[in-house]
Amino acid sequence: MRHSVSISLPEGMFRQLKSYCIKEDANWSEVARKALRDFFYRQELSRLRGKALLEAERKGLHLTEEEIFKKVS
Repeated sequence: MRHSVSISLPEGMFRQLKSYCIKEDANWSEVARKALRDFFYRQELSRLRGKALLEAERKGLHLTEEEIFKKVS
């Protein structure tokens, strides 16, 4: 099931969106869906990063994000 959503954009952002869609031969819905997927991905990554850092601290580990990345990569 699909739902329609209306949004209001400032003039400059509207012009950027219109220009991007023309240049990339994309429609506005595709761009909005991609932007929302990216947004939700970043939100989840941030949530998980915070959870991992809290767990590491709870266990007495004081690691930087770079050290954690190296350990899980």
